[in-house]
Amino acid sequence: MRSRVALFLGVPAVLVTAAAFAQSPPAAAPAAKPAATATASAKPASSTASTAAPSTGPRKDPEGRKGLSPYTEAVVRGQNSFVARDFAGAVTAFQDAIKTDPQQMLGFYLLGEAQLEAGKPEEAEAAWTTGLSKKGTDDLNAKLLFLMADLRERQKDWTKAKDAWAAYAAFLTGHPQVKGYAATAEERQKRIDQRVKDEKDYAAVKERIKKREEERLKEAEENAKKDKLNK
Repeated sequence: MRSRVALFLGVPAVLVTAAAFAQSPPAAAPAAKPAATATASAKPASSTASTAAPSTGPRKDPEGRKGLSPYTEAVVRGQNSFVARDFAGAVTAFQDAIKTDPQQMLGFYLLGEAQLEAGKPEEAEAAWTTGLSKKGTDDLNAKLLFLMADLRERQKDWTKAKDAWAAYAAFLTGHPQVKGYAATAEERQKRIDQRVKDEKDYAAVKERIKKREEERLKEAEENAKKDKLNK
């Protein structure tokens, strides 16, 4: 199921935007006004203009309006580490982002993804659970609910898994503008019901087998006692 989740999520759009923004050059300065006279146009450029060093690197802005905020920088850094499969580095970067702005859902969503890939499903669950109480888009909220349901199912916690899929389906119903997978939620709930039934049926069969084995051993012991008395 993991591959299906990866395809479902993709790369968050905000990261694509941030990465593109970080790599784009500063905006070009507006064209200079035409010289008023030939004499003015013949004047040499000032030494200040000729020696000014061109700006390099992404623009930065603590508010994130005219450049990269510390939060976005940490998110992009974490995404780069994630793509490079440096999950420990990704976890650290996403934790840095959360420290910068603990109210954004995105940081917790990404942190959980990195922790899950690092083999720490319990920590991923904690991150996503916290993330659901933070600020984020309806699309991101739906993705978190999907991931939580998938994780519960993989943990074989059938009751919580079924409830999680139901919560995901209910969210989609209440937010029709979100492009989700309502059919998947319905199908997973049916599969869980079947799995619970199969386990219950198998438990009954297993109990009968155990009982027959106990009866067989008891019979064998009694026969052994009779053979001993007949000798």
